[in-house]
Amino acid sequence: MDTRLATPPAGSRAARGPRRRLSPALRMHQILDAALDLFAERGYADTRMDDIAQQALLSKGGLYAHFRSKERVFEALLERALAPLPLDAAALADEAADLPDLVARYLDQTYAWMADPDRVRILRLLLTENHRVPTLIARWREQAVEQQLRAITAMLTRARERGLCRATVLDQHPWLVLSPLLHGIVMSLLQAPQAGPALEQRRAAHAALLIELLTPRNG
Repeated sequence: MDTRLATPPAGSRAARGPRRRLSPALRMHQILDAALDLFAERGYADTRMDDIAQQALLSKGGLYAHFRSKERVFEALLERALAPLPLDAAALADEAADLPDLVARYLDQTYAWMADPDRVRILRLLLTENHRVPTLIARWREQAVEQQLRAITAMLTRARERGLCRATVLDQHPWLVLSPLLHGIVMSLLQAPQAGPALEQRRAAHAALLIELLTPRNG
């Protein structure tokens, strides 16, 4: 079997730096970086395993030693970039001084998690390619998205027990807590990068919305 390393396209991530023997973990990251570049540039359907191998400085056999299919590569990208936000719901609600502090703490974690550009690129791929891998997307939704929604519900429940907020539609539909952030991601696909409100403005509006919805009513 030909084990010579392929020459990557100029400017690719894999082309940067000298060739060297990598640990399995580092090699895995290199493959996923290369795959993400290609999926983002060409789309999932138009990227072949041969292309990923070349971009990652691997022979085709070397790539298949790590991943048996393109779907498995995509799944690994989801697992790496879109693992659930490690939200400690009880700690957030217990440590917050008041509702604005709780909202600020929650959004600090959420927007920091979304600051990774690779994460945004993966979400964009999900919007455009989800019909190609429906089983994979369904599994990711169950393992990551639903876990995050349960954490949000637990946070709101504990905050309500402490008197920081009131019961609202967010308790029954916790995905609404994330909707301003997801709206920003979708709009970024439709607008030029400089169009629309800046991230800081979107975050401030997100905070104002949650505070207005959750503030306890007198009487």
